Amino acid sequence: MSMKMRFLSEEDGFERHTCKGRKEGDWVIFECPDCNYVRKWNLKTDEMKVVDRGNESALHSGFIEPTGLQLDKLSPN
Repeated sequence: MSMKMRFLSEEDGFERHTCKGRKEGDWVIFECPDCNYVRKWNLKTDEMKVVDRGNESALHSGFIEPTGLQLDKLSPN
């Protein structure tokens, strides 16, 4: 038996938004600067919840910048 998976993309009419994450206690909170999307993830319990869906036609991804590290100031050269 074969299994086929199809991932959504911008070609399917979806926007792509990048969220920034921050840590508050046991929670990591991802917020989208382009819409009101907010997702919370508890690192201890692995609970995840969406607080605000924001733009539902957008594909959201995110990252956490370690405290004190300024990724925008780093240069690969």
